[in-house]
Amino acid sequence: MNRLWTPILRPLLEAAAAQNVIEIGADAGRNSTRLARWCSNRGARIDIIDPAPGFDATAFEQAFPGVVHMHLAPSLDLLANLPAADVVLIDGDHNWYTVYHEVLLLLGPLETPRPRPPILVLHDTGWPWGRRDAYYDISRIPLEFRQPHGRGQIHPHASGWSRDGIDMRLVCANVQGGPRNGVRTALEDALTGRKEQFEIRSIPGFFGLTIVVPNVRLEDRPELATFLAAFTPTATLKPVFDLLEAGRVDGMIATQLLSDVFQVGPMAAGVSPPDARPLQTSLSTETWLGIQNGLLRQSYKGKAFWLSPFDQYHYMSLIETLRPATIFEIGTYQGGRALWMADQLRAFGIAGRILTLDITPPEGIEDPLIEVQAANAHNLAAVLTTELIATLPHPWLVIEDAAHTTKMSRDVLDFFDPHLQKGDQIVIEDGITGSMIGEPEASPPHAAIRAFLAERGQDYQLLTEICDYYGHNVTGNPNGWLKRL
Repeated sequence: MNRLWTPILRPLLEAAAAQNVIEIGADAGRNSTRLARWCSNRGARIDIIDPAPGFDATAFEQAFPGVVHMHLAPSLDLLANLPAADVVLIDGDHNWYTVYHEVLLLLGPLETPRPRPPILVLHDTGWPWGRRDAYYDISRIPLEFRQPHGRGQIHPHASGWSRDGIDMRLVCANVQGGPRNGVRTALEDALTGRKEQFEIRSIPGFFGLTIVVPNVRLEDRPELATFLAAFTPTATLKPVFDLLEAGRVDGMIATQLLSDVFQVGPMAAGVSPPDARPLQTSLSTETWLGIQNGLLRQSYKGKAFWLSPFDQYHYMSLIETLRPATIFEIGTYQGGRALWMADQLRAFGIAGRILTLDITPPEGIEDPLIEVQAANAHNLAAVLTTELIATLPHPWLVIEDAAHTTKMSRDVLDFFDPHLQKGDQIVIEDGITGSMIGEPEASPPHAAIRAFLAERGQDYQLLTEICDYYGHNVTGNPNGWLKRL
């Protein structure tokens, strides 16, 4: 809601003369800071509810003594015991079960409602979560209230998953629409039988915002009626606002697609959890750019050989110790690395085989240990059939070095996951791209690794001894060297 502070939230708080405010869902604290300052200047109180805020809750509370009260627990465990609020901002867990019960706790049961319920401000009442559940922690949702769910790309014009959509990086319902699904549906259901007791206004912008004002508060504060009148779009403007939001969402989708292609920007990788191993390396951006400039001019046997000096040693050492019987290289380019690895196999006396696959395989790779094939990394099963896979001896070394988009890296991980055996290793290349633009987390390959390990991490070990051999993540593949357990 942060971007709606000046045009909507602050005027609403002032029209309501709010003395007690509740914020559900603090995220990084940008809106929380504005709310805290506003409350501090007016002698008001704010209770902020978030089980895992993205800032130091103790320090934040101390910065606004007597004003801010932080609650690091789920909203449904707390709301019944907090002081009665004038305004409640609901922007926490965006699913029917949570929002429906939040609203019921704030308004009271239909049979015995609160005599003076608070004004409700609900974010995400438009696309995508208005009609589709999202779950920050699905374990908090009783089984009977969970929608069939997964993770993937969603699009406003597709009820299910869409390859042309955007990855919101949350577990969410497989389809949008239907009963008990989404924030807006939760609000509508909670107001059933008492909707006439409230004035309700919605705008589509920034994923949708809905304000619910009890009539009893309108009677006490004529300023609220003035605010609502100014806030209500005319019949002519409403479709224009809808079009503007649709265009903004289309732009977000296009931004993610471009971020994946060019490997830049926050949408390329998402935000790492606070306890994740940082991607930042011990070397500066300037140093990495210098290394990159050099390795892009490297060749081996006349073929481009784009391995940093650090990773040349890492691969050499890995081949010596793992002694792979089969090496899969997803992304051949000119074949320099494949030729180099074949020579490493011979140098260490390993009877191995290299299968290198590329959507446009190079010609002129003449080595009896190397087999070059055309393949699309999004559909490896078309070439690496079950029958072929079964004939390839372990241990395996898998190198994913194709287009470096989040989806492609994830598709490769998902393909090999059921085939890997204990001790096999897989390397996701070029997570360093974010560090080379000064944004370590802006790395599409890392987004794929992070999402994959969130689901399958119990069966994999991150080989930090490789990542950190020359210093923290001094490798072209930070946090990208994995071993199957």
